[in-house]
Amino acid sequence: MTCSYTNDLIRSVLEEENDLFRINNSSTSNDDNVLYWLEYEELDFDMIYRAAKDSNRKIFVNSYCIRKGLLRKANFALFVQKYLSKKPDSILRRHYPETHILDLSHPDYLDEALNEAYELRDVLQANVEETTDKPIPFILKASILDKASELFIFHTQAELEDFFTTKFDDDDEDEDEENNISMVREWVVQRYITNPKLLSVYQNRKFHLRVYVVAEKNLRVYVYDGILALFASLSYQNDQQSFNRLCHITNTCAQIDSPLDEEDLVKEFFTLEGLDDEIRSNIFEQIKTIVKEIFTGLHSETPIFQPLKNAFEIYGFDFLIDENNQVYFLEANAYPDFKQTGNSLSILIRELFQNVVQQIILPYFGHEQTNKDLQRRLHLVYDKQRTI
Repeated sequence: MTCSYTNDLIRSVLEEENDLFRINNSSTSNDDNVLYWLEYEELDFDMIYRAAKDSNRKIFVNSYCIRKGLLRKANFALFVQKYLSKKPDSILRRHYPETHILDLSHPDYLDEALNEAYELRDVLQANVEETTDKPIPFILKASILDKASELFIFHTQAELEDFFTTKFDDDDEDEDEENNISMVREWVVQRYITNPKLLSVYQNRKFHLRVYVVAEKNLRVYVYDGILALFASLSYQNDQQSFNRLCHITNTCAQIDSPLDEEDLVKEFFTLEGLDDEIRSNIFEQIKTIVKEIFTGLHSETPIFQPLKNAFEIYGFDFLIDENNQVYFLEANAYPDFKQTGNSLSILIRELFQNVVQQIILPYFGHEQTNKDLQRRLHLVYDKQRTI
């Protein structure tokens, strides 16, 4: 792994297993028993698919190949639309914000994109005409970008047009293709949750939950109870006229210029003050149920999500809690940025990796689990072979 924070933790956890793993930096090996824990681009999926058919080789890798139905925001929104058409009573209707998809290659085509997303267009028009008691806000997200890139909160079509026009004009002067917004075609627009859970002990700063979800083989899914609460830098203000990004955006990477310390921005959910045990337990049960429902639907959608019997993957799922303690799924990320946890809570990531090694990797290679006294653990929420 290229991130030293993550790489050092993985190495130290594997080295705990009494020489069961021989660690090297090569992305190829002729051995019959190999664990590949690499960046996605470094994995040889042709070899991995061949190894899955070879009973004499045990190759285990840290990523599935096809999982865009989970990770790309537009693909996931389409999956939810399809799933709800078949299962209208699914909990995803209540726990996934209203979402619209915009296919937009240039600001000149925004009218056409909104004609396709006509329900969104009508709400934006109502916001202008003041036919609603209070304008309904939406948040724009690029389908394939992460780290809070290009997040934008708006109420009207005019605001959206201004955003895209400014961004495209800036990109005309930017030769960096990697950061060029004109390369992004798919966008999602979600109804913005205006009543987030706020805790006075933390100055009523908005926060979201980063939950680590582990999928293995074909297919079991676990939720890790070492959950992070990621806070905004400033107290939440639901004021249309004085929008401040640092009040609304809770991603750690967006807090670079924050005057607050790491310990104020990243906390462990189960130790948050201002929440009693019953509320915490209820929130965790909602999270597990939502994750189970997502994979219940995805496991049969092989064009957009294909588990592999010789692979596992760790995802970072983001959730928001509202003032009524209802949980909303926001998005999933592969190769989550573990270093956002910081140094003071690095034990959460170490124990995550230890759980993965104990419960998933060692059994795959026929080794018994070693006796680890871990405070945090993985909770099985979905097993394709049986009902949980």
